[in-house]
Amino acid sequence: IFLITKNDDDSVSVTNRATGQSQTVKTGEAAIINVDACDVLTEAAAKQVLGAGAEKGNTAAGNASSDDISVTNCNYNYKPVTTGPALQQLQSAVAAGILARSAKTKTGAESNKAVFGPQKPAGVQDVSGYGDKAYFNPKFGQLNILKGGNWYILSHYTGVSPSKGTLEDAKKLADAVKNNL
Repeated sequence: IFLITKNDDDSVSVTNRATGQSQTVKTGEAAIINVDACDVLTEAAAKQVLGAGAEKGNTAAGNASSDDISVTNCNYNYKPVTTGPALQQLQSAVAAGILARSAKTKTGAESNKAVFGPQKPAGVQDVSGYGDKAYFNPKFGQLNILKGGNWYILSHYTGVSPSKGTLEDAKKLADAVKNNL
């Protein structure tokens, strides 16, 4: 049995009554939730968006960490054309990926939130219905979603250039993963 008590600083104290051990857990906007991109873009979600032949790509590339932010990525590819000229095969490939910038501290969360406020890039289109805030960057074909203190960058495109991604395709990916954000 756990005893939960609310504190004045947007946290709760959780005490295990059997062991007597307590810990403080942040709640609300103060909550810090570490996320791995592959927990968001699951194999099932990738197959829903790309098709049954979706295969997981290299997820280690681009992963990084600092004292304030943890960066992970997850991507899947599906190549429906597997014969013929190599260029034709590449141009038929469909890809979906998510880069997650998880806040590890309040400073990290504030850094992520700034990209949806005063540091938001020029030329982006605000999008509603995803996370706390979202925008589509047509230059890179990416849907950027802020949920809590975490920033998710979603890409979904056909061919060899991520910049060919459309808002409609990005929304399909976002719809498939939004319960995992």
